[in-house]
Amino acid sequence: MPALTSRPAAVLLAAAVSALAFAAPAGAAAPEVDTLTCTSTSTTTYDPPITTTPATSTRTINQTYGPCVGTGTAASITGGTHTSSHTTQRSCLQLLSTATVSWTIDWSNGQSSTVTAQRVSNLVGAVFTNDFTGTVTSGYLAGRSFVETMTAPSLQITDCTLLGGSVSSLGAVHTFTLL
Repeated sequence: MPALTSRPAAVLLAAAVSALAFAAPAGAAAPEVDTLTCTSTSTTTYDPPITTTPATSTRTINQTYGPCVGTGTAASITGGTHTSSHTTQRSCLQLLSTATVSWTIDWSNGQSSTVTAQRVSNLVGAVFTNDFTGTVTSGYLAGRSFVETMTAPSLQITDCTLLGGSVSSLGAVHTFTLL
């Protein structure tokens, strides 16, 4: 009896495979995945400069993304910008904290992405880093995850946190990768 039921099953399987072969022609391209990697630079200024004592200061960030290399719909992106200015109480000790942050990137293709990330800061020797892990929360590429790493010299931060100096500006390099 098992031999009788396995033959019809084999015929049905062969028919299903044949139908799939006609539904997906040989050489049909798989959908292209959106990928994006950008190098960038930023300048962050503090006016007045921040110290170890929290005080009102305006932080201004000017970041230029690019060159960027993307695939899929992100292939149209060659660069982007992020500019923001915010006045609040701050100190140089806050630069070494973990926080949730959001910002908007205006891409070269005319689209914008608002991103939200968890920032983890580290100060090791002469290098200050911020590692951002987050999601594009709205706009272009919404729902996609990303990582961004910022690297800057740490001299002003070390001087401020250990010796009572101040931080007036930070220049950094970044790598942004859409996951």
